[in-house]
Amino acid sequence: MRKYLALPLAALLAVVVAAPAFAGANTSNTSGSGRTVYGDWFDGSTYGYAYFGQENGQPGFGEIYEEAGAWVECAPPEGGGEPEGGGEPALEAIGPDDTGPGEGYYGFVGTRTYGWAYDVQITFSRRLETGLVTGHAELWTQTVDDCAGVYDDPIYEQVDLSISLTGIGSLATFRGSGSYKIPSEFNGHQNYRGKERQAAGSVLAGPIDATFDFAYMSEVSWSEHTNS
Repeated sequence: MRKYLALPLAALLAVVVAAPAFAGANTSNTSGSGRTVYGDWFDGSTYGYAYFGQENGQPGFGEIYEEAGAWVECAPPEGGGEPEGGGEPALEAIGPDDTGPGEGYYGFVGTRTYGWAYDVQITFSRRLETGLVTGHAELWTQTVDDCAGVYDDPIYEQVDLSISLTGIGSLATFRGSGSYKIPSEFNGHQNYRGKERQAAGSVLAGPIDATFDFAYMSEVSWSEHTNS
């Protein structure tokens, strides 16, 4: 079973929230909550992912990426050496009597679309039965040929972003706590709890129009008390 857990976001947000406590007052009590969405897709010639997060009361942010094309073995230049574009060393198919890498190089040939969004809104139902992500994204699309060393100038566009999710499987919950102490200097305690659910759904953002092969929704809340 593929595991999914939003704890990295909880830890990241806890650090962001805790930062003022280190720099400011002797006693600090902070709390908050946030939501995250992740999804990826792959159909043999196209791979992509989308990852977005939002803290309550703040606009959300995240990134999206898709590449469409193929990783091909680059023809070596005359005289040997690496292909003009560099590429990556090829790992050829391993058989019963083959335990090492091949001598060729692989490079990507196709298009890559990548970008970011900073004004995202993430909405979940209470038990994560459904989820919706809306906003605007800035995208760049680039034609690439690693073998020939061709990297066209990226084409920029602003697009509407929409992700629709439906929870599948069981709702999972998690909780935890932590502390950090420097005797006579600093004492901090943190607690977090949340819920998450695997999901099915799709993403639409300009030229990116995909159905997720794997996705999840997660919601986490946290609190922290510090003395310094």
